[in-house]
Amino acid sequence: TAENDYPLVLWNMPVQEKTAVEDGWTKFKFGTSVKMSTYLLAFIVADFKCTEVYTTNNGCKVRTCGRPDAIDAGAGDYSAEKSRDIIQHYEAFYGTDFPLKKMDSVAVPDFSAGAMENWGLILYRETALLYDNEKDTYNNKARVNTVIAHELAHQWFGNLVTMEWWNDLWLNEGFASYVEWIGTTKSEPTWNYLDFQTYSDKSRAYSIDSYMSSRPTSIDVSKPDDITAQFDSISYSKGSALLVQAKMFMDGTRSEPKTENFENAIRKYVETHQYNNAIQEDLYKKLHEVYSENRASVVGDMNIVEVMNTWTLQMNFPVVSVRRYSDELIVLSQRRFLISDSDTSGDKSSPYGYQWYVPVEYQISDGDVQFAWLKPHSTHLIHFNYSDPNAFIRLNIESAGYYVVDYDYDLTERLRTAIKGSLDLSVPEVQGMLYDTFLLISAGIKPMSEGLALIDLVQEKEDRLVPLKEISRQINGVKLHIAEKEDLAKEWKKKYYPMAEKLWEAHGKQYFKKDATAQEPLPDGFQERLKAIFSVELACGYGVEDCVEAASSKFASYVNDDTALLADFRRTILNTVMSRNVTEYPETIQDWEFIWQKFLSSKSASEQQVLYYSLGLIQDEATLFKFSNLCMDPKLVRPSDALYILGRSITQTRLGRQVSWKFMKSNWTRITEEFTDALFAVDAYIEGVLSSFADEDTLKQITDFFSSRLESLGPGRASYESAIQSIKGNIAWLEKHESAVEDSLPPKPDPDGGDDNGDDEDNEGDE
Repeated sequence: TAENDYPLVLWNMPVQEKTAVEDGWTKFKFGTSVKMSTYLLAFIVADFKCTEVYTTNNGCKVRTCGRPDAIDAGAGDYSAEKSRDIIQHYEAFYGTDFPLKKMDSVAVPDFSAGAMENWGLILYRETALLYDNEKDTYNNKARVNTVIAHELAHQWFGNLVTMEWWNDLWLNEGFASYVEWIGTTKSEPTWNYLDFQTYSDKSRAYSIDSYMSSRPTSIDVSKPDDITAQFDSISYSKGSALLVQAKMFMDGTRSEPKTENFENAIRKYVETHQYNNAIQEDLYKKLHEVYSENRASVVGDMNIVEVMNTWTLQMNFPVVSVRRYSDELIVLSQRRFLISDSDTSGDKSSPYGYQWYVPVEYQISDGDVQFAWLKPHSTHLIHFNYSDPNAFIRLNIESAGYYVVDYDYDLTERLRTAIKGSLDLSVPEVQGMLYDTFLLISAGIKPMSEGLALIDLVQEKEDRLVPLKEISRQINGVKLHIAEKEDLAKEWKKKYYPMAEKLWEAHGKQYFKKDATAQEPLPDGFQERLKAIFSVELACGYGVEDCVEAASSKFASYVNDDTALLADFRRTILNTVMSRNVTEYPETIQDWEFIWQKFLSSKSASEQQVLYYSLGLIQDEATLFKFSNLCMDPKLVRPSDALYILGRSITQTRLGRQVSWKFMKSNWTRITEEFTDALFAVDAYIEGVLSSFADEDTLKQITDFFSSRLESLGPGRASYESAIQSIKGNIAWLEKHESAVEDSLPPKPDPDGGDDNGDDEDNEGDE
């Protein structure tokens, strides 16, 4: 290498010696690698710099490398320090020291995946590794931490022990997705980051696994597209959720004293199979071995290999029904959950008949947490005193099980009464109860009124971030379903304006004022800070006047005086301005051009991400088509970003989705030819453009268009099929619930008598 041009030369192993050769070139000799899989091989030759070395207790040298200006600005320091800390935590978790002498993490400016776990030389997108304390948000910080925790988890589970074949990819990705929560929690203990686990992983998995188009976590792999198609939420998020469930049945969520049966099984697995290949059954056997020795006597003997196979060799998940059996007994039963069980097209056979070994933790009133196995094709009886009007039961403690719970009406009311009273539920349980209820509503199992009553109840009691975010997600979910019904969508939004205003008054307005000198600094605590940011974002999205005025004022200062936007509020400010009605605010077109120029000149990948998401919100068809075409120019937009913009930024609004579908149809051949290497982005693009439609006409357009182009989808075929199932589910949702949404709205005032004091401001971008 000509060292002056490319001063950084890296391989998986450390450099042993450098030798100057002719014409200014340098020869590098690296150490012999450990026994490793060839897909983990990597090298870097680049004009990059690295941070200082952070050394673990066992002598592993850890660095972050990237563009010199970013490293000089300190953007690599956080990830380097936390990488060292997480490696040390993982050595204890896995019971095995990190086997390499160095760990280099490199931020690559144009990298299509989030990261790649090459042994000793991990490559990342810049947004997943670099964190500038002055320019980036706390959410950026959390993303960096979780991604490095994920990739470092692979260094043991994936690299030290590698799956034998691609059918068990979920062993790599699901396990790393599970362990990342542990790594982040250990490295940032004040964040209480496990609060977000079910909010993130289970809900992401359910969004795919609720349909016929889903797949088992372990599938047959016979061609390259089969491999690529597995890099989805089933491998990552469902895999993680199944391991949370396994931890629950191995150790219990509230057992005292706490045990580490699950962790001990993992340690035995790693020790037995290190520097070798393994299959999923090898892991299950270790779980069974430890379960039989330490847990079976407590919760009942069980073949854990068979238990796990029911969860990984068939798709979907169960709904556990909780019903009255007699005056003194409750009966539990299970059945397969599907959003639309009337559409069986594409259904796949199951070796277990869509029945599972369901681990159920439950608590009756204020008694101890108990455990039961609900076995396939059977029921389970629980003693319950119905004569006590205050008695209640709750299942799925800590929301650790991968199933939804359907209580009958009486048991629902008993639990709701307890929550109104003194029953305090954990963050995962409140979030899980909300999500499960609306999932059951989507399937037509529960009425909409039950979900809305639960939102009202949780709103009254909750002040914690994750439940508040879940309420917002469910409200926005309904709004997305009714987006094509413009008047109804506006009225629905007005219904929850008071909620946004209440959060603004309690947690937002003191931090976000028109006069920046009068506002308080954001709280230091991670969740308190995020709650303040969320409250401001929600208020501006719902059109709370003080919030919108403050955002507009800050944007004007940004344009006219080049006043920097506070990173944590940058998204809210830009989104508020870009979401304005262009007819009322024609200057929004000029503001769009200003933000576009900021995007082109920005050297920060995380800032560019915020900018391009705001650009997609503009309510002007011509500008959205222009933006779509600009994204196709690799000189303006990195190819690794382009499909995410087309599929996620522009599709945030009703108008944007219509534009994106038209653009997809007109440019499909060009897109498939120019983005052949963007394997993961293609999935996001297809799903982002198609999955939110909710009418038969568009469904027919989509199926007609792709009927002769299915082969061109390649590994995106699974995302296409998932999107089609989502559209059918959306159509069914409207048929079931549109009238219930209308009935839930306050009565409209008599046009001849009385004044409607509703707020006419509407942020169309907040979908």
